[in-house]
Amino acid sequence: MQCQSRPVSCLLVICTAAAIWLSACSRKPAGKRYELEGRVVAVDSGSRVITVAHHDVPGLMPAMTMPFEVAKSEDWIFGKIAPGDQVHATLVMTDHAELQDISFSEGSDSPGDGTSQLRLPEAGDVVPDFTFVNQSGKMVRMKQFAGRPLLLTFIYTRCPLPDYCLLMSNNFSEILRLLGEIPAVYAKAQLLSISIDPEFDQPKVLHQYGERYAGKFDPNFQHWQFVTGTAEEIRKAADFFGLAYNTKDGQLVHSLRTVLIGADGRIAKVYSGNKWTPDEVAKDYAAAVGNAP
Repeated sequence: MQCQSRPVSCLLVICTAAAIWLSACSRKPAGKRYELEGRVVAVDSGSRVITVAHHDVPGLMPAMTMPFEVAKSEDWIFGKIAPGDQVHATLVMTDHAELQDISFSEGSDSPGDGTSQLRLPEAGDVVPDFTFVNQSGKMVRMKQFAGRPLLLTFIYTRCPLPDYCLLMSNNFSEILRLLGEIPAVYAKAQLLSISIDPEFDQPKVLHQYGERYAGKFDPNFQHWQFVTGTAEEIRKAADFFGLAYNTKDGQLVHSLRTVLIGADGRIAKVYSGNKWTPDEVAKDYAAAVGNAP
């Protein structure tokens, strides 16, 4: 009897261990947790993202302004939290970063940290006549795009992050390629990349940068322009379109914002973050051209 029971006991131990191992492997990683405090700069409920001008996060990063995804369990904050509010949350780092355990209180109207209070643009908003300078040193005004849809985004040429400015420029290049497959749409195509680094991104720099991304499909910059401007004008444009950016310890930190403006000069659609695809936006642009008078 003793010899017969041992295999059964061993089997039970093995099965129990296997069950524990499988259970552990099926769990999501707990991730590292960091306390985050700061001021809300912008709220994007559609993308479940809040942009926060936060204090130093010990062991992770210095104070800066960044967009953060909100955990699904915290969706209750949307419709309640607003720019200017003081927020406290736990930043959880697993295979992605998200905010949990969020609490907030009404804050001061004065930013005091080099950022501006932002509003999120909405469909139907009339775009002001901002003035820029393009890659060829020529003045560009928003009103000159009237009568045709315009797709714009924000970048800066020294941005090293592959999923930020580099992705935006690669996406725009692909959009232009896709629009080129529809001659009637391509003839009216207008794309605009606005630099948020006017001190460095002068016309010559923008020209070289633009050639890298637009050169294959638009070597003469007839459909895609790269612009800069005064620091004040760039800030006004960024604030209007809901883009947060500031400089911290020599580093330019920013959110992402891409906007489709209709032929009537009003915002048609806003694309927050970097989850949108060139195919999606190219279809929206083609539809906007088709709806233009």
